[in-house]
Amino acid sequence: MSIYPYHLSHIEIDRQVLSSNARYLHRNLNSTTRSLAVIKADAYGHGAVEVARTVGDLYDMFAVDNITEAVALRKGGITHPILVFGVPVPQTVKAYPEYDLEAVVSSDDHFDLLEQGTSYHVEIDSGMGRLGIRPEETDRIRRRIAAAGRITCKGIMTHFASADEVDSAYMQLQKRVLEQIRDVFGGAYPLHAANSAASLDHPDTHLDMVRHGIALYGYDPTPDPSDLLKPAMKWHSWVAQCKRIRKGDSLSYGATWQAPEDGYYAVIPVGYADGYRRNLSGLMPVRIDDAWYPQVGRVTMDYIMVWLGDDRFGAGTEVLVMGGSRNHAGVWADAIGTIPYEICCGIHTSVPRVYV
Repeated sequence: MSIYPYHLSHIEIDRQVLSSNARYLHRNLNSTTRSLAVIKADAYGHGAVEVARTVGDLYDMFAVDNITEAVALRKGGITHPILVFGVPVPQTVKAYPEYDLEAVVSSDDHFDLLEQGTSYHVEIDSGMGRLGIRPEETDRIRRRIAAAGRITCKGIMTHFASADEVDSAYMQLQKRVLEQIRDVFGGAYPLHAANSAASLDHPDTHLDMVRHGIALYGYDPTPDPSDLLKPAMKWHSWVAQCKRIRKGDSLSYGATWQAPEDGYYAVIPVGYADGYRRNLSGLMPVRIDDAWYPQVGRVTMDYIMVWLGDDRFGAGTEVLVMGGSRNHAGVWADAIGTIPYEICCGIHTSVPRVYV
């Protein structure tokens, strides 16, 4: 498939890989445990509506960060229950019943703020320290739920801070808080806590529902990652120019790289304006015709340069910028000390998404 030169690069999302990842993540769930797919931030850059359409037959529910994302799903024809993680505010409360969305109550104020007929989940802060009601308030909140007859509680939730760490003492602390939450509510409402890492490594936290995020997209956040989860995203571009260079000549800003010998280099039309991080300069190879070539010199706003040695490629030759065994988002993240979430979310929305 070629869309050159109308788009200088595009993101390819493999629906079959997404479905395979989803089936793998469901393999160890019992029949009574529901599942939720986290498709916030435009499904971590993968395209929320298309991801929802692809894996909707495997998931009971979706979650997003804000009302704008949720309404876009509804307008895209998604009919699953949708949980909105973000804080409800006066400007958005009417949208919950209007679009049949479920809110997250993370403060006392939200009980009075939500419109009649709204469904909601109560978030307990078991140690994440972000949003949520403190555990010592749970008994009072249980009574508050019972008294709030005009709105309907659909679940109790919390969020683990360190489920992806080996033998995390903090994870064990949060598990103990989770047990306290279970005791207070006594099964009156569905309870969910497990993110991707907890779903994979801590089956005792599956409870009534699990929430699959980054693992759905192919990145295993556990200390011992499975090779059965595959990245669903690939970034393709093209050779804009192939040029001759002499030994010792430099490339790109700062002249930080010099050619080790006479040869050729390719100019590829992707850069940090597209989400190819500048601090990846000189770190990641690209694949052209099943061979790997190093990116050299500083990443610029719109271009990267690739050292080819004696090889030459014509303008328009396809380049795998990201997504292969040696350069997927997880490898990028490891190279610069971040996480694949940030890499995938950071690819600009102006780069077209193509679904295969």
